[in-house]
Amino acid sequence: GEEVRPMTSIRAAGYTSGGGKPGTAGMNQFGTAGQGPAPPLATKEMTNPEDVAKEKEKEVNTLLEESAIANSQKKYALALEKAKEAAKKERALCKHRETNNLMDQMNIDLTYSVCFNLANQYQASEMYNEALNTYSLIVKNKQYSQSGRLRVNMGNIYYKQKKYPAAIKMYRMALDQIPNTGKEMRFKIMRNIGNAFVKMGNYQDAIMSYENIMESRPDFQTGFNLVVCYFARGDNEKMKKGFTKMLGIKEAGMEAGGEEENEDAEEEETGLEEDDELKAVVKERRREVTQYIIQAAKLIAPKIEKTLEEGFNHVIEQLRTIKEYRDVASDMEISKAVYFLKQKNVEEAKKVLQAFDKKDHAEHDATTLSRAHTNLCFIYFLEGDLAKADHYGTAAIKADKGDLYNAKALVNKGNCEMQKGKNAEEKEDYDLARQLYDDAKELYMRGIGVEAECVEAIFNLGLCKRTMARLEQGCGNMEHYKHHLLSALQAFEKLYQILPESPECNFNMATIYDELSVAMGTPEGVEYLKKAQTAYKRLTTQVKYDAGVLARYGFLLAREDDEGMAFNVLLDSYKYYPVDMDVISWLGAYFVKSEMYEKAMEYFQKAAHIQPKEVKWMLMVASCHRRIGAYQQALHTYEEIQKKHPDNIECLGYLIRICKELGMRDKTEHYQKLLGDAEKNQDRFTRMTQQREQEAMQSQNH
Repeated sequence: GEEVRPMTSIRAAGYTSGGGKPGTAGMNQFGTAGQGPAPPLATKEMTNPEDVAKEKEKEVNTLLEESAIANSQKKYALALEKAKEAAKKERALCKHRETNNLMDQMNIDLTYSVCFNLANQYQASEMYNEALNTYSLIVKNKQYSQSGRLRVNMGNIYYKQKKYPAAIKMYRMALDQIPNTGKEMRFKIMRNIGNAFVKMGNYQDAIMSYENIMESRPDFQTGFNLVVCYFARGDNEKMKKGFTKMLGIKEAGMEAGGEEENEDAEEEETGLEEDDELKAVVKERRREVTQYIIQAAKLIAPKIEKTLEEGFNHVIEQLRTIKEYRDVASDMEISKAVYFLKQKNVEEAKKVLQAFDKKDHAEHDATTLSRAHTNLCFIYFLEGDLAKADHYGTAAIKADKGDLYNAKALVNKGNCEMQKGKNAEEKEDYDLARQLYDDAKELYMRGIGVEAECVEAIFNLGLCKRTMARLEQGCGNMEHYKHHLLSALQAFEKLYQILPESPECNFNMATIYDELSVAMGTPEGVEYLKKAQTAYKRLTTQVKYDAGVLARYGFLLAREDDEGMAFNVLLDSYKYYPVDMDVISWLGAYFVKSEMYEKAMEYFQKAAHIQPKEVKWMLMVASCHRRIGAYQQALHTYEEIQKKHPDNIECLGYLIRICKELGMRDKTEHYQKLLGDAEKNQDRFTRMTQQREQEAMQSQNH
């Protein structure tokens, strides 16, 4: 029969819903077997010199890009290596074109880029002579019409090498080649010339450069430099005018200072923060401008008027007249107080800071008020007025909206709590002391939360935990003692990561390791002992003449049975502080053990001069005389001791022994009688003491 005609007269080519015929798997729509992916394109043979040149040029461009990227990543060694390789390949490219008569294809711009990049990488790697040679080759080549601008780079190198006359020469040569249309570049070069004159101490020429810029296109950096030059020349009137001109400079975005701060506060309260790069740039620029203004104001305020107060008042009034600098005026009020403190005029400093409470809060922000209270807290704390210090510490935290910004306020308040805890401990109210120490610890922790690297908070936290450890040790709570000591160690180890060269930090670490080596037992104690030795060794390189540190380190070495090293360290300690009795005693005992009795006598005699009422030192001197066979000298020393301390049983015993050895029968009998009387007196004294103790106990029971 006939095949049934399909429902549609038109069918799409290719696959059908009914599937393919058996045996057609892997077939395409044309019925041919699948061949897999197409083979890669054949590489074109580089037989044509022009093609070879293009390929070489591409390699040079690639190396230039890699060099620039490495430089941006501060991988200067790699950037220089790529730059050298690019220069090498570029020379090979030029030679190839010369050989093959392709001079019309010479790429001058590529040669310039390669040379410039090489010079730039030499400069970044601080290979200044090589950089100068490369720049010189470029600027001397007449083919590079704009190369004269590179003399700015050469000037910068001479500036870094402190060859300021050569730098000025290069800057001026570059200035001659910059057209008047490039005003921005011209002013930057003029500012560099002014900076070089300042370094040379030629302030008058520097002023001329800066004044030219300020007349044409004023900017804050140049304005600040100009004020500094006026300050160096002691020209008070020009300092005032220069500062006024700085305040008159207008820059885009600078007028919105107060509004931006309000917006920032609103964003922080709502938890919203827009990712606005332009706004971030403007805020950063405002910070820079504010810093220039503050530094200039602090510099001139103490000098421009007859008195320091008048100078600050003049600057502050000028700042208050301009809306966007009112916050800077408040900063200057605090700086004024700090200057009074530096002059030890504490009362005036307190008046300035206390005035913030009386002023309209619209004149200053909450952060400035918090800073004023923080300084007052610190001043009263140093004066020992704990009540007022505590009051202002609390006020500083409240003014700071809790603890959003001012870590120093939290540290000061923590110090107040610490001092209250010590007062409670002195009154033997240990429960209250524990609570106050714990409050101080929490405040320090909050300070670290506000500013992760607030070294004052971290250091005081460590001291707080050590104080808590000492309290628990005194109460016999050894487990709590170890816990607090380990917490203190954790704080100081964190501080060490921030300030590895701090002697205070290293001292606390070393002494805590030392304590833990005793408290923890083996094997942990052994590990802490090793850490203590390392820490003390590091500390002795930082405070080479600290006798106390050397003594601690020496005794630690003695505990480890390293007596040779301990002797050297303790001898250094004795040189810097020759009245430390523990050190003197150890050195004397060391020489006795080494059978160097004459040397031992020097230290025992020194100890006897320091503690004349302590009989044991002269007994040791006499013992040294006896050991070296100087019996007459020993006898004389014992007799001198016996005159001053007639009831000393030990001295009388030695006198009897030495008199027997010398065959002095009469003296022997005399001292035996004195020894008997001394022993009777001692027994009588012992009985009386015991009787008094019993009577005291009976009276307490009744």
